[in-house]
Amino acid sequence: MLPVFTITFVLGLAFGSYLPYFPFSITALLFGSVGLLTFLESRRLLAPKRSQVVFACLAGGCLYWNLFAWFTPHIPIPDSARVFPVRFEGTIIEAVRHSPARLTALVKVAITDDPAYVVPFHLRLTWRDPDRDLHPGLRIRARGHLHGPSGTLNPRGFDYTAYLEAQGVDAVGSVSGAGAVEVPNSQPARTAQVFSPWIEEWRSRIRSSADVLPQPSRGLFLSLTIGEQGFLAPEVRDWFMTTGTVHILSISGSHLGLIALLSFLLIRRGCLLLPPMWLLCLSRWLTATRLAAFLTLFPVLFYTMLAGAETATLRSAIMITVGLWTVWLGAPRYLLHALAAAAGLTLLVHPAALYDISFQLSYVSVWVLALAVERKGRDEELPELVPPATGRMRFWLWESVRLTALVSLATMPLVACYFNQVSWMGLFANLLVVPFVGFVLLPVSLVSAVWVIVAHSNTLPAGGVIDALGQGLIAATHALAGLPGAEWFVAAPTLPMMLLFYLLGWALLTGRPADSAPLLRGAMVMGLFCIVAWWLWSPRPFNRDGQVRVTFLDVGQGDSAVIELPAGEVILIDGGATYERFDMGRSVVAPFFWNRGIRKIDHVIGTHPQLDHVGGLAWILAHMRVGQFWTNGVRRDEEFWRKIEGALAQHRIPVKVASEGEVIVAGADCRITVLSPRANRGSSPAPKSDSLNNLSVVTELTCGDRRMLFTGDIEREALARLTQSGMLGQVALLKVPHHGAQSSMERDWLNVTKPEIAVVSAGRRNPYGHPVREVLDAYRAVGTQVWRTDLDGAIWADLDLQQSRLTVHRTGDWALQSASWSPAPWTTEWHNIRRLWHRWNWT
Repeated sequence: MLPVFTITFVLGLAFGSYLPYFPFSITALLFGSVGLLTFLESRRLLAPKRSQVVFACLAGGCLYWNLFAWFTPHIPIPDSARVFPVRFEGTIIEAVRHSPARLTALVKVAITDDPAYVVPFHLRLTWRDPDRDLHPGLRIRARGHLHGPSGTLNPRGFDYTAYLEAQGVDAVGSVSGAGAVEVPNSQPARTAQVFSPWIEEWRSRIRSSADVLPQPSRGLFLSLTIGEQGFLAPEVRDWFMTTGTVHILSISGSHLGLIALLSFLLIRRGCLLLPPMWLLCLSRWLTATRLAAFLTLFPVLFYTMLAGAETATLRSAIMITVGLWTVWLGAPRYLLHALAAAAGLTLLVHPAALYDISFQLSYVSVWVLALAVERKGRDEELPELVPPATGRMRFWLWESVRLTALVSLATMPLVACYFNQVSWMGLFANLLVVPFVGFVLLPVSLVSAVWVIVAHSNTLPAGGVIDALGQGLIAATHALAGLPGAEWFVAAPTLPMMLLFYLLGWALLTGRPADSAPLLRGAMVMGLFCIVAWWLWSPRPFNRDGQVRVTFLDVGQGDSAVIELPAGEVILIDGGATYERFDMGRSVVAPFFWNRGIRKIDHVIGTHPQLDHVGGLAWILAHMRVGQFWTNGVRRDEEFWRKIEGALAQHRIPVKVASEGEVIVAGADCRITVLSPRANRGSSPAPKSDSLNNLSVVTELTCGDRRMLFTGDIEREALARLTQSGMLGQVALLKVPHHGAQSSMERDWLNVTKPEIAVVSAGRRNPYGHPVREVLDAYRAVGTQVWRTDLDGAIWADLDLQQSRLTVHRTGDWALQSASWSPAPWTTEWHNIRRLWHRWNWT
C-alpha cells in the first residue's frame, strides 16, 4: 500500500498548492474523498485502517504544502532596487554553474546597505567575465542592481517567473568584470561544507583539463562528468531533444543508474571470482549480492558529489540508494515501494519539486518501468529454458523496445507540455545511444576524470579517444535529427487531458489480465489512442470565419506581432531578440504557433535588421514552413543577420524588399499594405542607427472600415512624412512606434491617427526607460486605451467583421488571485475557475 499512500500524499500536495486560489473547491474535494472512502469501506473494497491512512495522507499533503509555504515565504524586493544599485554580502549555497565567460551562483544574502531589503533572501547572481572561480560556502560581496524574478508572459507559455520562485529564488542580479565580486574570506562559511572546497577543486581541475577538447566534444564531456551543461551549444541540445536522447546530457537517474549497474555487476562478479575459502568466510557475514549493493553506494555518492550535488542528481541518488537498500534486504520485487519511499522523502524535503520537470520525468519513467516489469511477472512466467544466443538476443531486444516504447509514451505528455515536441525517434535512438553512452563514453570519460583528480594532472588522458567518441555521437545525433519528420512539434496538452491520459494508462498497467474485461480494456486503449492522435495532430481552432486576431507577444525588450486572417493566412511581423542562451523565436514565438495549431506562416516581415526585432526570426525561418520573407532591403554584417540569410538560402524562402504601396495580402475581407519605406532603394548596407529605425517596414491592415497600423521603430522623421502623405486616417489598433520612446513622439501624427487602442511592446525594467511617461500621457490625451506587454503580458485583439467590434484581451488576466484573504472569497474563486477554463480552452 506504500505506493498508494505516496500517490495520495502527492495528490494532497497538489490540492494544497491550489488551496489559496480554490478554498471552497478543495474543501469540497476533501469532503468528497471522505464519502468515496466510506463507500469503498461499505463495499469491503478497502479496510477501515487503510482508508484512514489514505485520507490522512491526502489531508496531510494539503496541510504540509501550506505549512511549508508559510515557513518559507517569498521575500519581495523593494521598488528602489530598479533604480539604485545595492551593496550586498552573503554565502553561496549551491553549486556554481559555469558557462563561457559566465558564472551563476545562488547566494543567501545576509547583509545589504539598503534597509528596505528584508534579509535573508536568496539571490541568483550572474557574474560575466569573472576573474576567479567560486564555490559553495564562500562568503562574497558585490554591488549591483537587483530585481524580483521576471520573464515573459504569453498564453500557455513557459512562466519563468513562477519557475524561479519555485526554485526558492527571491531576486536576480548581475555584475560584470574583474573584481566585481569580492571574497573577503576564502574559507567556507559553514563547517558542514568542509568538503566543498575539495570537490570544487576537483571539478575545476576537470574543467581545466577539458580545454584540450574541441567543441562540441568539450561541452559533452563536461556535461557527462561534472554536470556542466553551460558549454553545450543550443543547437546541439536541440539535436538531442529531437532524437529523444536529451536525458543523457543531464546527470540524473540514467547516468547514476548505469554507474550503479556497472559497479554492482563488477563488484559482485569480483566477489564470485574470489578463492572458495575466501568466499566461504565472506558468506558467514555477507553474501556477494549484499556486499555489492553496499559497495555500489560509494561510486554513486562520489559521482553525485562530482556532479555538483544538484537537486535532480540528489533526487536520483536517493532513488538508487533506496533501490540498493531493497537489494540488501533481499526484496528486489518491492521496487514500487522503494520508488514510493524515495519520492515521498524528496517531497518532504522540497514539496515544490512536485512541479519540477526533472522530478516528473524521472519518477514517471521509473514508475512505468516498475509497473511494466511487475505486470509482466504477474501475467506470465518467463520460460526457464531460453535458446542460447539468438533467442536471448531476440528476447532482450524485444524487451528493450517494449520498455523504451512505454517510457516514451508515458513521458510524451510531459515533454509535449514543457517543450511542445514529441520525440518519437527516441524509440529507436535510445536503443543505440543509451548503451553507447552508458557502457563506452561515460566510463571512459569518468576514468579520465578520476585520473585527473588522483594524479593532479593538468592534461586529460585519452583526450583523443573521448573527442572521437563524442564527435561520433554528436554527428550521429545530428544526422538523425535532420531526417524528414524528425522534428514533430505539437500544442501543449491541457492539464485535464493529461490527467485523463495517465488515469487510463495507470488502469491498463495495474488492471487485471486482458481476458477478464476485454471490452473495458479495449475502450481504454482506444481512449489512449484518440488522445495521442489528437495531440499529434494539434489542429488549428475551428470557427474562425469572420474573425481577425492580432496578437502582440511578450518578447521582452523587442517586437513580435502575429496576424491571423479569416481565410487562414498567417503573418508574422518581427520575432523578438536572441541572446546567448535564450532565443525568443524558439522559446516564445514558435510555441505560440504550435499551441495555435499553426504549421505554416504565409508571410514573415522583418521590419528592420536590429537584434530586438529580427533576432528570433532565424530559428523560425529554419524550423517552420514560411511562404515569403519581407525586409526593408538593408543588410548588416552581424551574426544574427547572417543566420537569417543562411536560413533563407538553406530553405529557399523567397525574399522581397517591401516598399511603399506594396500589397502583401489582398483578400476578400482584409488587405495588408506597406506604407513605408519608400521604393527604389534596393539592397544597401546598414545606415546609422537612427535612420535605420526610420527605414522600418510600416504596414497597415485594413478589414472593412477598421484599420490597424504596425510601425516598427520609426521616429519623428518617418512619422512626419507619413502624416504629410495623406495615407493615414483614424486607426482602430496601433503598435506604438519604437517601444514608446521619446524619439517617436510626433503630436501631429497622433492627432491624425487618434488610435482607439495602442499597444506598447517593451521589456520589464528595460534600461532605456521605455515607454516614456510623456508618450503615454500624449496617447491618453487623445482618448486612446494604452496596453503594455511589460505590464500585461501578451495582448491579443479580436475583430468581429460582421459587427465591426474590436475586443482586447491580455495574458495577465489569467493570473490566479488568492481567495483566502479576499473580501469576497467565493467571487474570487469563481473568477479563478473562469481563468483556468480560459487557459485550457484558449482558441
